[in-house]
Amino acid sequence: MASREEIRRRELEQLSEWAREYEEVKAREAKRSALVKIFYTEEYKMLALKNILFAIAWLFVGGAFALFLRTQAGLCSQGLPVIVCPQYYFQAMTNHVMDMIFGAVFSTVFAVSFYMIPALNGSRLIKWPKIANAGLWIATIGLFMMNLGGVENQYLFTFLNPLKASPTWYIGYALMVIGEWMEMASVLGTSFLGRIQGKLVPTAIGFIVMDMIMMALANISVFIDTIWSLLSPIGGIGLYLFGVPNAEIWKGLFWFADHPLVYFAPYTLTGAIIAIVPLYAKRPIYSVRFARWLIPVLFVLGASVYVHHLVDDPWPLILRDIFAQTSTALIAIPFAALWLLFFITLGDPRKLKWDVGLAFIYAAAVWNIVGGIQAEPTQPTPSVDPTVHNTIWLPSHFHIMLALYSVGGLLGVLYVVGPDLWGRKWYSEKLGWLHFWGWEAGMGLLVTSFAIGGFYGAIRREVAWPAFYEVYYQMAMIGGWLAGFATIIFAYNLILTLLYGEKVKQTDIPLWAVQTIALERLGMRREGYKEEEMPIALPADGMIRILIPEERSSETSVATPTGAKAVKSSTGGDKLEGGTIKANK
Repeated sequence: MASREEIRRRELEQLSEWAREYEEVKAREAKRSALVKIFYTEEYKMLALKNILFAIAWLFVGGAFALFLRTQAGLCSQGLPVIVCPQYYFQAMTNHVMDMIFGAVFSTVFAVSFYMIPALNGSRLIKWPKIANAGLWIATIGLFMMNLGGVENQYLFTFLNPLKASPTWYIGYALMVIGEWMEMASVLGTSFLGRIQGKLVPTAIGFIVMDMIMMALANISVFIDTIWSLLSPIGGIGLYLFGVPNAEIWKGLFWFADHPLVYFAPYTLTGAIIAIVPLYAKRPIYSVRFARWLIPVLFVLGASVYVHHLVDDPWPLILRDIFAQTSTALIAIPFAALWLLFFITLGDPRKLKWDVGLAFIYAAAVWNIVGGIQAEPTQPTPSVDPTVHNTIWLPSHFHIMLALYSVGGLLGVLYVVGPDLWGRKWYSEKLGWLHFWGWEAGMGLLVTSFAIGGFYGAIRREVAWPAFYEVYYQMAMIGGWLAGFATIIFAYNLILTLLYGEKVKQTDIPLWAVQTIALERLGMRREGYKEEEMPIALPADGMIRILIPEERSSETSVATPTGAKAVKSSTGGDKLEGGTIKANK
């Protein structure tokens, strides 16, 4: 067994090697113009920032479609074209769903992944950057094509094949999936690039890797569906390699992909939360080992819970009824365990140092619990689920889980790590709090209105309804606009931050990553993990030293800060203790 000093020496050598490679990346990046960087970058922060900007753009586009829907529904219960006519009402519904999920949410997940993995493992390197950049643009072009289909693209009905959609829908969907696969491949490659044999990856990275594998596998079935439809009489391109898809098989393949996508944001968000929460608690996550065991459990259940969408279809009994109920009910258990760790780790909320980031993350945890309580009595029950899914009770649940939990939590992550990502402190804390309260109040009003209306039987996927339900749509309209104004405040604060925010001191490795790895290693040491299997220790000051090549194999390692000229030290070796690496001058 290697001594702690020997382990530290090897870690220092690996960090030094990565630092040399990163210096080469920065040198190449410095030669690229801003225009070129829009299309291609290999610097991990710039790639993450590009994904964030794409996500914000889609958030506004998808949000605009949402406000069309909410305003039309809030001003008229008879289907009269106050804002949009009925056929464009459903097209707006199509575009809202796709732009928010695949544009805003997926892009944010990729941004968090490309930023957090290289920061936490200390490499600062992206694997296959050409594939990552191309994937971002291909997915964006595909999603844009899906928005251009016109009134044929009535998303919430198209998935009841063999109803027909626009050819641009199927082509765009296929391109989008290909782009997502490319980005997922780069994320997975990045995680392995920064992995040292025999060492465990940080828990946060484990969740992100699991998430990418689950969604990459799930996308196979929806890609098959898309090509099946495109090359059939309903594809619209005149190639009839297949007959009209069988509705039941098509829907089964579709839901195999499109329920795991509901967990795509939560699983990466979980990794980010596990990395961030100890920073506020000032102690390790309550049980690192237990948190790591949640990864395989959530993978299995997240990939199987889709079956509850098939409870009224002629699928085998064991799959449709038994498995559907058990998988849907069981997934509440690991989430309950996750939030137990979350609240135990944070402790008394009155003793926490609150800021906008923590508020968003804490609220996300509460909303996930609320959404789970709302769903568990109904979704696993075959006698109730088909009815519930056809009322606005279901959009209430979905918006709790997506808008308030997933998007809210990811916003919290951006508020925490944003200053390091773009090198400036948030311009206005007050604007941040306005964003928080506007988003929480607005979306909270919307989901509450939908839940009550759905409880009384308001049917979703309609453009007209009895006047009795109109008050719920009116309240949802008010909530939607409130959340919309809050999003404008967020964008305004972000622009001011990028232009005028106070610059923060930059370190090679973000200090939040240094601190969370140190706390995770402390927790692992307490739980009996071996020193040689813990994630690599990051320098306490966040500065990576490049070793002098001729001294790599010596007993005392001499190092200089990244980018500095290496010179031999005239005094003793470095002090290696507790992850702190100090080069003697």
